[in-house]
Amino acid sequence: MPMLICVFLVFTHSVPFLEGCKSKPSTTTTTTSTTTTTTTTTTTTTTTTVYSPTFVTDPRKFVVYEGNDITLPCNVDDLGSLQIKWERANATLALGDTVYEDDENRVHVENTENGSTIIIREAQEKDAGEYVCKVSAVELKHTVQIIVRPEVEPVPKSGLVTVKEGEPATLACNITRGNNKPYINWELESGYPIFWFEDIYTIPEAGRWSSGVYRCKANNGWPEPATAEIRLEVQHVPILSLTPSLGYMHYWTELILICSVTAFPLATVEWYKDGQMMEVEEDVTTRFVVVTHRLHLKEMGKGYRNDNETWVLEQDRLGLYECRARNMMGEASLAMEIIRNCDLDGHPLDEQVRCFKRVNKIEKLVPAQLVNNTEVTNDEED
Repeated sequence: MPMLICVFLVFTHSVPFLEGCKSKPSTTTTTTSTTTTTTTTTTTTTTTTVYSPTFVTDPRKFVVYEGNDITLPCNVDDLGSLQIKWERANATLALGDTVYEDDENRVHVENTENGSTIIIREAQEKDAGEYVCKVSAVELKHTVQIIVRPEVEPVPKSGLVTVKEGEPATLACNITRGNNKPYINWELESGYPIFWFEDIYTIPEAGRWSSGVYRCKANNGWPEPATAEIRLEVQHVPILSLTPSLGYMHYWTELILICSVTAFPLATVEWYKDGQMMEVEEDVTTRFVVVTHRLHLKEMGKGYRNDNETWVLEQDRLGLYECRARNMMGEASLAMEIIRNCDLDGHPLDEQVRCFKRVNKIEKLVPAQLVNNTEVTNDEED
């Protein structure tokens, strides 16, 4: 019986195999082959360098007065084809020649080959802050400070403070405008400085010498400080002085009694002789706070050309002449007594001519105060 031989072919990509009929035992050999594939990837990176110029302008702080123009420069070594951009508070003000964010038409840009200057006209307080000049990836920062014209007003707004002598007097002013916290100083109307540096000051006990004009000045760096004036009026009893003056004429000598009165409110002045009010026409002048009343007494002596040896000073010309001044705060008076006491023996001629005028100065200060609407008078006589 012929032998039947079955041949099996094994392929590397075929897993199943065929099995034929067998007439006798036989041996089968299987061979496996493996193939490996490697893939290589190449990455190429391209780096682009951005050109940035160098600033030749230094960052600065600009102090500008309100109303003046703000001028900010920005220059580089080589601008090339780049454009300069101006920013403030993250908002674009200008790019190249184009201006943005300018509703008031105050922003102007001037460009040169390698730079730019931005101009903000008529500076306002809101223009203060930081301004940024940008070129490519670099930037320059300027700081702008605006000095606002200060304004100050008196307290009270009338500018008048009235107190009675001995009472406290408070002077104050209020800063209504101006940045950078203006500082305060005070001075008198004459310009004499007072060492007060707050916006309010109190005189513990005001005297009559405290009366006058006080100036409150606010200064924040503006060329001229703001000024407010306050007038302090201290009410007080009249203060008097009484002096004699002789007027020599051809035939008669005139005696002038000069009564100077300082008072607030203004005082009413009356003349008395021996306690009786006189009806006189007086000469009144005012200088600063002093009102001067002059009483002219005629024929109180012979003139330098009067050789009448029989003339004598009439008795009714002698006596006590008194100047009285009164206001709502009280009353004061001063007096002079004219007496006949001429001892001609041993005296030169010039004293004989004046012998009539020997007077005793009598000071009668009558301070008066209104206490509970009651007038209290204290008489003192030297």
